[in-house]
Amino acid sequence: MLATALLIALASVTPLDDDRAVGAAATSTTPASPNTSSPALADVEDVDPAQRGVIPYAPAFFAAAQPSTALDMITRLPGFTLDQGDSARGFAGTAGNVLINGERPTTKSESLEDMLRRIAAPTVERIDLIRGGAPGIDMQGRTVMANIVLKRTVQVQKVANLQTYVYPDGFLGPVLELEGSRREGDNALEGSLKATRDRTDNTFDGATRLRTNGAGVPVTKDALKGYDVFENYIVRGAVQRPMLGGKTRVNAKIEYFTFDRDVTATRVFPAPGRELNGETVEDWAGEFGARYDARLSPRTDLQLVLLQNLERETYGSTFETPGLFVDYTSRTDTGESILRSELKHRRSDSLSFEAGLEGAYNVLDGDTRYAENGVAIPLPAAQVKVEELRGELSGKTIWRASPKLNIEAGARLEVSRISQSGDTDLAKSFFYPKPRVLATWSPTTTDQLRVRFEREVGQLDFGDFVSSAGTETGTVDAGNPDLVPERKWVMETAWEKRFWGGGALVVSWRHAELQDVVDVIPINTVFEAPGNIGDGRSDVYQANLTLPTDKLGVSGGQLKARFSWAQSEVRDPVTHAKRRISGQTPFTCNVSFTRDMPGGRWSWGVITNCQNEERYYRIGEVRTFKFEQWLEGFVEWRPRKDLTIRTELANWTSRHKTRTRVMYAGSRASGIVTQVEQRELPFEPYLFVKVRKSFG
Repeated sequence: MLATALLIALASVTPLDDDRAVGAAATSTTPASPNTSSPALADVEDVDPAQRGVIPYAPAFFAAAQPSTALDMITRLPGFTLDQGDSARGFAGTAGNVLINGERPTTKSESLEDMLRRIAAPTVERIDLIRGGAPGIDMQGRTVMANIVLKRTVQVQKVANLQTYVYPDGFLGPVLELEGSRREGDNALEGSLKATRDRTDNTFDGATRLRTNGAGVPVTKDALKGYDVFENYIVRGAVQRPMLGGKTRVNAKIEYFTFDRDVTATRVFPAPGRELNGETVEDWAGEFGARYDARLSPRTDLQLVLLQNLERETYGSTFETPGLFVDYTSRTDTGESILRSELKHRRSDSLSFEAGLEGAYNVLDGDTRYAENGVAIPLPAAQVKVEELRGELSGKTIWRASPKLNIEAGARLEVSRISQSGDTDLAKSFFYPKPRVLATWSPTTTDQLRVRFEREVGQLDFGDFVSSAGTETGTVDAGNPDLVPERKWVMETAWEKRFWGGGALVVSWRHAELQDVVDVIPINTVFEAPGNIGDGRSDVYQANLTLPTDKLGVSGGQLKARFSWAQSEVRDPVTHAKRRISGQTPFTCNVSFTRDMPGGRWSWGVITNCQNEERYYRIGEVRTFKFEQWLEGFVEWRPRKDLTIRTELANWTSRHKTRTRVMYAGSRASGIVTQVEQRELPFEPYLFVKVRKSFG
């Protein structure tokens, strides 16, 4: 892919001393300017940062890499891996692991990665790595967070970003971004426009699909060719102003997305034939968010959050062979309204309290239709409206028992009522207490042990209440109104070792005892649907390494590696044998090496992801997805302070994706394999070039 970018930023970099940096992060969600007197800040200025579990990284730490955006800085943070969060309903507990000025952004429709790309590196005062918690910081149920503290002096950004993706077949995928912002203290004004036209990695030529019978004898062989294209347009804006003794931030976003995909299967064995599969998507989405922050007293803060999301998605899918035409359509309207209040009180330097109250209304109105050769086939739960009223009361205490020991204890009490109308009328109420305890012990300035014990409760996917169909695979899933949320008791422990200034090793183990695991169950004699299959367990072992290579004789180098092993067990609802949970990847890894060359003008690096696979169990079928190793490299050149040129070559190995379907007679309980289908999709290498220009 080939990309050209023009980015404009205006700011200066001023390092901040460590004690003051930690004090601001540990006491206030809206850090004060280094030149501003703050009683809360003065109380903790003399505390050793390492003993408080907060490590401040000033711009000088990232200077050798000459970062352009906050995202560039976050990727260099030792012992830290960006997590975008999840898309669960509600506001609490859905955030990623990055805060901005001590607060999570008031949005759920925008990724952290996109937001960090819009923050110019010169506007960042420092990044605080918070391990195990700190007073005034909402850890969102995590043990490690990064807090980006922005400068309070006047910061102006004007950005024009133009990218053009160029693929081996000559396809062009342009991206145009226009951004502007101005920040000064608690005043901020932001706006952006983004337009994208591109394709996904499901565009391919030269793919194959082979079907064999239970004895392994070829039945059919097809040559596959797929083509897709999507367009995405986003307009967003935000304004922040002092108001009513505090500050108010309002943000809004409108997004339009459209997608078209066609796949042609040409039969090469045993006789010529053809299959056509098509998909279309049109999606409109809007979001409005507002947040009010006020300091009620030198030690008490109040926050109010309002969030509204609306979306309409129209989907169509067709499948055509000689003698058969399948047509599936769906229209889904969704909405979410959230109102949340949070109160934080710092009793002393070692003790603080937080309380929150959240209410939400969620709705999904779905209409699905399925026909074969023009004849409509009724689906269970095809026209459904699902509504949910949710409430959550939360409270927690953060106690620094000693300079080396920090304890956080609290609970969230969740109550909800879900009602369904349309083809099925049903209502259910749920109440779940979710206690949590996190203890952090730092025996030395370079070692830390973290232990977390928590009850987690999943959320029901409203899409599981409505029927759906996959025309390419020939499967239909019925909606199931009789679902309950998956619950788990989680125990997590992690040990962290800091070394060589910018080095870190973190090893962790996460064990979960699961209740009412959600998978696929038979809903009647014809269809299958999402459902609860019983209890299970899961264990995840992970090792994260950040290794600066200066002491190894390679100046300016940083090696980052993450390895994860997962095990799980649940009783299969069809065979009644124990197996792994559907969709869990047994092993994943990501390894990257980046080197900033002497002089600060050149950087280069390589990144690889290991081969991995996922397996899903249906009633009469097992699907296995395998992804080959991914490898890419980049070179970045900074001929001037205000100009950066980056070139990436991705997918060196032309990674293939393979899907294997093993189909059984009746159900998997029969043990009789009737057909095996293996589909292999190639994905070609591509080039990416970006030019970033800053204007003062």
